[in-house]
Amino acid sequence: MKKGQLRRHNIDILFLMVLFLIFTFSGVSVLLMAVNSYKSVVFANEANANARVATSYIKEQVRQHDKAGAITLGKLDGEDCIKMSEGEGYSLYIYEYNGFLMELEAKDSSGATADFGNKILEIKDMTLDEKDGLIDVTIHEKSGDEMNMKIGVKSTEVESDEE
Repeated sequence: MKKGQLRRHNIDILFLMVLFLIFTFSGVSVLLMAVNSYKSVVFANEANANARVATSYIKEQVRQHDKAGAITLGKLDGEDCIKMSEGEGYSLYIYEYNGFLMELEAKDSSGATADFGNKILEIKDMTLDEKDGLIDVTIHEKSGDEMNMKIGVKSTEVESDEE
């Protein structure tokens, strides 16, 4: 009788161990799926936030400098840029350089190059276009997303000192 009971106990222990392994495997699988889901949500939110920050920054700078003749599109060291006059021969340049949205405040006659600027945010590329008083800015994110905005420049005419 003891032999039958011993055998039954071994099967019970084996059954419990298999059940425990199945439970553990299921728990780890659910946990890994949750981690992957969380990572994808965080990545998507970060990319969206970066695009919004970049466009908001550019829009705010253009609005702050919106005076007659103060905002033009041009080139800085071969890079397309938004040039905003700050008075007294100084200008603020916003451009994309080596995968970063950059800003540079420099004297117009200083001969500054694009690598002198401050990195604002990591982006893939930025395109600028101007048409009918609107600056069209398209920012391409590293994730492949694209954010487009149009900024209305209200002061498009050059002020004159004559009255």
